[in-house]
Amino acid sequence: MIGLKRGSVKLSPYNPKWAKEFEKERERILVKLESTYAVDVQHIGSTSVPGLTAKPLIDMSLGVRRFKDVEKLVKPLRELGYIFDRKFQHQRFFAKGPDSKRTHYLHVMRYDGVKWRNDRAFREYLIEHPKQVHAYSKLKMELAQKYPNDRQKYSDGKDKFIKHILKLANK
Repeated sequence: MIGLKRGSVKLSPYNPKWAKEFEKERERILVKLESTYAVDVQHIGSTSVPGLTAKPLIDMSLGVRRFKDVEKLVKPLRELGYIFDRKFQHQRFFAKGPDSKRTHYLHVMRYDGVKWRNDRAFREYLIEHPKQVHAYSKLKMELAQKYPNDRQKYSDGKDKFIKHILKLANK
């Protein structure tokens, strides 16, 4: 149902079990963190949009009150199986599962910051616009076929579409 080798691009048709898997993982995270630093956990990315073709990985955003609190989450997240992967300007990225089968991605960022709002706006816009879901699925399938072992080129190929949707969503 979920899991993908790190760096590979393999898509699956939408699976309603992804939402259930997110809810289960969300609860585990919130219980472990006891809301000390975590404000909310949201299901983001393609597995959060009904009908959208996706890599079978559960993407989540974890919103924190203060971005500097991210470092305090490394140990409890490790206890849940999340490994700190890398830093970005507005987020810290954690992955769950071995390189041979990653299952969850957790993007920790400031709650209600720009990235938090954009991730939610993108998801909500697609949910409300099925024609865009179809167009995005088609683009993703083309890119996956072209770049089955190059996650970066696959992601870069989606960038223009994502920016277009965000522009529409934030009007």
